[in-house]
Amino acid sequence: MPEINLERRIKRHAWAPEHRFFAVTAPGLEPLCAGELAALGALDIQPEPGGVNFVAKLETAIKANLWLATAGRVWLRLKDFRVRLWEDLLRQADSVPWEVFITPGAPLNIQVSLSGSNLKHTGRIAEVVGQAAANRLREIGLAAPVPAEPGDETAQRLQIRGSDRRATISLDMSGAHLHKRGWRAQGGAAPLREDLAAALLLHCGYDGSMSLLDPMCGSGTLVIEAAAMARHLPPGLGRAFAFEQWPCHREAAWNYLKRQAVEQALPAPPAPITGRDSNGEAVDLARGNAELAGVGQGLVLETAEFFAAEPPAGSGLVVMNPPYGKRLGSVRQAQDLARRLGERLAQAYPGWRCGVVLYLQEWVELLGLENPSLITAPFGGLHVTLLSGTVRQK
Repeated sequence: MPEINLERRIKRHAWAPEHRFFAVTAPGLEPLCAGELAALGALDIQPEPGGVNFVAKLETAIKANLWLATAGRVWLRLKDFRVRLWEDLLRQADSVPWEVFITPGAPLNIQVSLSGSNLKHTGRIAEVVGQAAANRLREIGLAAPVPAEPGDETAQRLQIRGSDRRATISLDMSGAHLHKRGWRAQGGAAPLREDLAAALLLHCGYDGSMSLLDPMCGSGTLVIEAAAMARHLPPGLGRAFAFEQWPCHREAAWNYLKRQAVEQALPAPPAPITGRDSNGEAVDLARGNAELAGVGQGLVLETAEFFAAEPPAGSGLVVMNPPYGKRLGSVRQAQDLARRLGERLAQAYPGWRCGVVLYLQEWVELLGLENPSLITAPFGGLHVTLLSGTVRQK
């Protein structure tokens, strides 16, 4: 059995080089995610449908998992290669430094996706790549990974994608979907997904410097995301990630990144953030979720009815995810609500910035916003519209 210096291999194959990564996003959010990656120092950023390719050192990709608000997952590209023959897959799989990234003896979930590829037979592809990883670990005296049982959330996820004459072998860095921030105890009725809430805020240009009101806050997703942004707190601070189980993981460096994030965060939002809802139980739920998320301090959460309550003093940004679909009973009722929202905004919030999650794009005109800007994204089996604009002055 050959003697190996695993730490040297880790430095050579994991920490020293730049790698290619792919950040998965909901379709429509790619430009926002690309902007986040640029702010983190990623290189060669290339948005494409469903995500963003980028180049970075491993430490930057770890920061991306911690800080990205609009992404769903980050994949490390272990191999990206041209496929002419079956032997190309065998050679590339054998050349991966599996011992650096795959935990010995741990369950491994291998997924295969083909689209017009020279490669065929997804089951055989998964078997060959899994065997390559097992052989490599056994050769250096480590326990081989084992096939994951269906539904095993602890398994490392490996993905092989073949399209035309190219293929990639990628390893999941994130684990659970990144919209799962780790704080949600109970969602309430039809909670807005966190990555979409963050996307709406970014689409509206929110950076914490302006007052914010969500008059239909429900379980609090929008105000919680806003509070984290305003205080410069990373979305992933309260959760675990798949890369923490990798052999190349450096716990001390990871703890330093998290500690650094906490130390540079603001103790409270620089401008007021208010969440209101006509349902007192929803407000209580939002308050509990905000405490779990660590952003309760500085938030104002109160029971109030949007069509009757006066707006907060001054102006700022009003954002909302109005009820629609089954929560209202019919599409017509949702359309009528959109019209009433536009009338109330014009009456009470002239000059405010505004962001709204709309059930149907053709209702944009009902809101009557100036300079409307739209993003369409999938949510809950639908395609919703994230609308940003300015409420018309009287």
